[in-house]
This record gives sequence, structure tokens and C-alpha cells, in this order.
Amino acid sequence: MPCPADCGQKEFVDRLVDLLRPLPAASAGIDLPGFLDEKRRKILRLSNLPQLDGLHLAARLERRLKWNILLEADSNAGGVGEARLGAGREFKRLLYLSIGTGLGAALTIEGAPVRVSNNTVGHVAGVPIGGQTRRGAEKLLSARGILGRFRKRGGRSRLPGTLALFELARDGDQAALDTWLETGELLAELLAILVPLLRPDGIIIGGGVAGASEWFLPAARRALRLRLRSYEAGCPEIRAAGLKAYAGAAGAALSARDTLI
Repeated sequence: MPCPADCGQKEFVDRLVDLLRPLPAASAGIDLPGFLDEKRRKILRLSNLPQLDGLHLAARLERRLKWNILLEADSNAGGVGEARLGAGREFKRLLYLSIGTGLGAALTIEGAPVRVSNNTVGHVAGVPIGGQTRRGAEKLLSARGILGRFRKRGGRSRLPGTLALFELARDGDQAALDTWLETGELLAELLAILVPLLRPDGIIIGGGVAGASEWFLPAARRALRLRLRSYEAGCPEIRAAGLKAYAGAAGAALSARDTLI
């Protein structure tokens, strides 16, 4: 749902009501890029929209719509969508990484998300990677981080997004190719930390950056195999999301349906 950066709580709720009310439904799942309370009724912290922190969103929507409302963290929703309907259907334990404006992760077991901290498997965005100049993973692997690394390689100072960087790589731009190669290696560094801890059978990469997966996943696979060569369970398969941008919506809808069964 489009939402301006200065969108207040009332406007945010109004926009959702206008979007949902015409639909022939009695229940809705809403995936949000942030942290929720234990009961998944209230926004604790929302990425890039701090004015929505503390919003009792589920209750306000239920009051307006007379529907059952379920909130879900976007990484969990994406993981559920891919585990049940997407590229991760054959994996019992699935690690889903969403890379876009931010960086989030979910671990699903037989299609259900594992909840450890703030209804997620953990805050992977702050895991330090990057060799000697270690920084939080989100600062290096998010769309902004990828474009920043491209500029440091002498690439164009202004690009509208990672899609443009994908197109430059396709056209043979060396700085773009090197940036995507480095992205794959940094992703492997993060996964080499997460895999022995979470022990997934398979890994799915989703989010907006996954649209350029052909440029960085081969490097990620090679680098992860090297990093996990002594790991007794072996290197899990890495795939791009099958549902693409619809993984979160699908997972949120499935989670909402589960509450009615």
C-alpha cells in the first residue's frame, strides 16, 4: 500500500480501510515491515515510519471493518508464503531472507514461523559482516547498501534503484558486475553465521533485491559452500523466491486463514 513518509496514524488506518472495505472478505492478514507485540495486535516499531509506533492497528481496523484482523511481520509472512506456496515447499525447515529497503529473516518449520524475539526468529539486520570493516548486515545488503557500495566502486552517483543496477550489469558495466559479485559474497558471509544456528534444509531469498538474483546468487552459492565445507549437515540449497513480490501477501493471507480454522 503506498504510504507517504509523513503519514500519521489516522491516515494510515483510513488508507487501509479504503483498500480493504470493497473486498468480499471477513478476515484479513496484514504484513508489516517492523516489530509487533506478542499477540500481533499492536505495532511496536515500524521501519521508516516511527510515527506509527504504538498503533493498535488490529483493534482499530476491526472496529471499522467488523472483520477479524491478523498482523504479521513481513519477513514471517514472506517465509510462510514461500514455504507453503512458493519455492520452499519441499523444505521442512526453511530460512527465508527478505532483502529490499531493509533486511529481515524468518525460519519456518513445516510452514509455520518460529517466533523468538518480537514475533520473529531474531534481528538479523544487525549481525556484523564485511570483513575488517564490519557493519550491520542491513547496511551492506539492503538496496541502499548495495547502491552505496556501487558508488564506492566509481559507479554512477545517482541510480533510481537496484533494478537500474541490474540493467547496468546486464549491459556489462564492470562496477555493477563487481558490486553484485560482492553482494553474493556478503550474503554468504551472513548465511554462514545463520545456517549452523538455525539449521535450515533450504534457503529462499526474497524481497525487491531478489529480482537481480541471477547476478548475485551464483556467487553466494559458491562462497557459502566454501564457508560451510566443515559443517556436518552440508550446505543447504539457496533459491530465489518463487512468489516474488507476492510472498508476503500470500503468507499473511494464509496466516489469517489459519486463525479461522
